[in-house]
Amino acid sequence: MWKRERAEPIDLEQVLTESPVLVAPAARPVMPPSAPAVEVPAQRAVAPKGSTLGATLRFKGDLVADEDLVIQGQIEGSVLHTRSLTIGSQGRVHGDIRARRIIVEGLVEGNLYALEKASLRPGSTVRGDVFAAEIAIDEGACLNGRVDMDNAPAVPTIKVPPPGSIEPVTSELSPVQADALLRGS
Repeated sequence: MWKRERAEPIDLEQVLTESPVLVAPAARPVMPPSAPAVEVPAQRAVAPKGSTLGATLRFKGDLVADEDLVIQGQIEGSVLHTRSLTIGSQGRVHGDIRARRIIVEGLVEGNLYALEKASLRPGSTVRGDVFAAEIAIDEGACLNGRVDMDNAPAVPTIKVPPPGSIEPVTSELSPVQADALLRGS
């Protein structure tokens, strides 16, 4: 880039010993005495809970998570989640999803198994069946599949490589283990 050279040298000692220039804050308007004072609570920056998989991320395989998660990228494989899972507006999942709460704003091609609630937001598309105790389908959401509110989430099947091996082994969790995993116990 451009560099601008100073014509006169800077005396560092002078800069350090000079007192700083104080700027008076701008005057605030005064409310007339008849108007009651309204206290506005200070807004705090809220740290996001959980994690976000960005829009440029492409993940292939089975994803297991135990914290709130927002998926904006592409996932090819099943997702087993013990908390709240959001498929963002840019998110694409090609596989089954099992979670406590599922919010879909993007595209899911697979079945949804929600322990508590599944929400399909405007602009979302789900091509698969939805199994949940409670479901909300907003106007503008697209569901190509069936809704089953009577059956609990199915037992998840996860491919996990044994220690020291790179070959995945399919292991099916028992209903008790799956329930404990989904309930966060």
